[in-house]
Amino acid sequence: MKVKYETKTLNATPFGGLYLFTEFLHQVGFHKRFNDCFKKLRKIRQSSPSQNVALLAGMIIAGGERLYDIGRLANDQTIGELFDLDSTPKDTTLRDDLILIGQKDSARAALLLDFNILLFEKLGLHKITIDVDGTALPVDGHQEGAEKGYCPAEPGSRCFQSIKAICDETETVLAEWTFTGNSHCAKDIIAMLKPLLERLAEADIKIKLRMDTGFYGDALLLMLESYPNISYEIGVPQHDWLKDKIRTLPYKSYYQSERQYCSFAYGSGLKGAFRYYYVERSEKPVGSQTDLFDQDQYNYRVLISNQDHQPQIIFKSYNKRGRVEKHIEELKNQYALGKMISGNFDVTKALCWLCHLTFTLIGMIRQIAFRKKMKKYRLRRLRFLLFSAIGWFVNHAKKKTFCLALPRCAPIPFDAMMQRIWAF
Repeated sequence: MKVKYETKTLNATPFGGLYLFTEFLHQVGFHKRFNDCFKKLRKIRQSSPSQNVALLAGMIIAGGERLYDIGRLANDQTIGELFDLDSTPKDTTLRDDLILIGQKDSARAALLLDFNILLFEKLGLHKITIDVDGTALPVDGHQEGAEKGYCPAEPGSRCFQSIKAICDETETVLAEWTFTGNSHCAKDIIAMLKPLLERLAEADIKIKLRMDTGFYGDALLLMLESYPNISYEIGVPQHDWLKDKIRTLPYKSYYQSERQYCSFAYGSGLKGAFRYYYVERSEKPVGSQTDLFDQDQYNYRVLISNQDHQPQIIFKSYNKRGRVEKHIEELKNQYALGKMISGNFDVTKALCWLCHLTFTLIGMIRQIAFRKKMKKYRLRRLRFLLFSAIGWFVNHAKKKTFCLALPRCAPIPFDAMMQRIWAF
């Protein structure tokens, strides 16, 4: 008797990585913190909003880039046990929850900051560095909120504007904001930063804030100077009066560097406090001409700060701000930022927030559970170690063979990670 076998290919999610992730959510009290921030969003039926958000975060970690990718998890029987769900919800059900989440801006911000405060307390951090930067998220189509604006990646395209405040020490997102494409990144920066700075001041955390020239403004500087726990380093746009000023100053080179530095100060701060201007200049490449009538052969950079330091020290600190660009690139390429969008602007805001929340949760796990080299791994590498496929089919000689994948993370390191999470 001949037996005919029918083989079906199913997208399965590995057990180990999501087990680690869900155990971490349990240890930090994710569902309780979510409910404390969002209160009662809707009547609970099969799954709560917090369960759906946790499931979506797991989907992003496992490689999902669209809302309908939630279907990948429906074929895995362990998913329901891990996330305490009877069945995997449909993308339409998730969209209904995302609309409600997108309408609560303050609740979304509170949950992000709540996780960061928890991490600072566990790590004993009393001094942090915050980098604020924005990026454009180009889209194809006519989604609500997608407008033509500043979009250097695809000039003339419709886009959304996304701004984020990232902690340099923990590599987690403290706050994020999503705007329509025709908004200026610094339009409401004071209103956005104030709740964040108030909460960190209550936690008695000292802050160094780094921002580029697009955020510079006297109102912002006065607001920052009203907090005794904040120092700032902000790029200054070179207006005509400043261009004339910096060309007449004496410059000095440090440690045989090709760059030259100088500084000056004005008592124009809050209650007559000094604001310190730091200037760096470097020679232009031979044969280059950036203006029709070049006044000299140097390129200039200007920073402003409320702290008195040597110029090269300030620029060395400010140049480390470049790491935020790598975090933005990682959010776009590995956390689906800008890929998960919707025709409803509230859903788009919730999806962008979800990408930043997932980035923050992985950053917390990196600080708590990982050690040595693994602490430096980004999500793509972590997927290979923890969240890669459990097996694959090979077609050869008219035979279909299913090959089981050996675990990339050995049992002993995995057990050590779980022990650190349980001890958190």
